[in-house]
Amino acid sequence: MSVQPAGAEPRERANGLNREEGPPLHAQIRDILHRQILERPLLPGSPLPTEEELQKQFGVSRSVVRQALSGLSDLGLIRRQRGRGSVVAATPVLRRHIQRAGGLDEQAAAHGQRLRTHVIAVEHEAPPESAVEALNTTNTWKIERIRYLEEVPVAFMRTWVPRDLFPHFTKERLENASLLGLMREHGYHPAGGPRQVQAVAADPDLAQILNSNIREPLLLLQGVTRDALGHGLEWFNVWHSPNTVFDVDAQVTSQPGRVSQEHILRLRNLTQQLESELADLERGAR
Repeated sequence: MSVQPAGAEPRERANGLNREEGPPLHAQIRDILHRQILERPLLPGSPLPTEEELQKQFGVSRSVVRQALSGLSDLGLIRRQRGRGSVVAATPVLRRHIQRAGGLDEQAAAHGQRLRTHVIAVEHEAPPESAVEALNTTNTWKIERIRYLEEVPVAFMRTWVPRDLFPHFTKERLENASLLGLMREHGYHPAGGPRQVQAVAADPDLAQILNSNIREPLLLLQGVTRDALGHGLEWFNVWHSPNTVFDVDAQVTSQPGRVSQEHILRLRNLTQQLESELADLERGAR
């Protein structure tokens, strides 16, 4: 272990780069600019410093700066314009309806957006205890996917589905495909189920997947999807990036007012009429 002499410059230089340890310089510069974009010192539409200014700021070559900017462009965080420099891209906002089960692609399309799905893994793995109760089996697939909106990762999905119902699921079949759509093709029609949303802190893995900061709040959607007969088709966790808006159609619940005698009489007449018609049908069926 080396010991710095008194008065020596610390390893973490004033410009934020660690030249003795850590990732390559271009990755460090990319991450510094990324944090500035996420934390909003650099707002959408604002220009980034020029390549020459970044060279001077970080004390690196132009090729290192260009690698860093290329990394930001690949993440969809900046737009590089020939002869005009780079500007911060507007972060796309994913909007979804909390009451609607599935149909995320259709919801994005309604806002003129397109989602892309990348499957990380499809593995034979037993689910958590709460999923066992919902799916009534331990023989499940664990499916991990990332959803991209305009090439920006907006959701990480971890889903368990029964292998007995869907034995042929593979990474290739699920890539850029609708999971609920494949379920329908297998003869199981998702109807919905209970959901809950809560704010959670991003751990290092989630922060890397969703290009967020560690401990940054994410929106976690948990739930189960069943078919019309009550069979559990999926149990899922979906972590949404901070640029997600959940739309809720809230209704005011009013106390019932006083019912008029006329209305009660009308309902009684309808009831009598229905009972009479049911009696006629029963006699005809004998």
